[in-house]
Amino acid sequence: MAHSRPRARPGGSALWLRFHVPLRILAATLGNYALSALATAWLARVLALGLHPAEASALATILSFALFAALVIVIFAAQRPARLCLMLVLCGGALALLLGLGLPGAGGPL
Repeated sequence: MAHSRPRARPGGSALWLRFHVPLRILAATLGNYALSALATAWLARVLALGLHPAEASALATILSFALFAALVIVIFAAQRPARLCLMLVLCGGALALLLGLGLPGAGGPL
């Protein structure tokens, strides 16, 4: 059964409890938005290899809503929000790097 209130980590402080929920809210809004936008752009580029670019863009946008909702659930279910924020940053950086480099199937001119 899940606890409704987070407990302080051993050796932790009340500061951890104070920033526990705001960190999750920031990750679920700003971090999730950035990651979903990057994933949508990458997916649209990949799907454009086999579909018409307009269809690929529309499909990627529709899938981004499911991704956003799934990430919100994962963010609030995670036991370690700091580690989760690090994973959001790393995944976002990898997607931005793929889009920026224009690797085949990940970016560049159509």
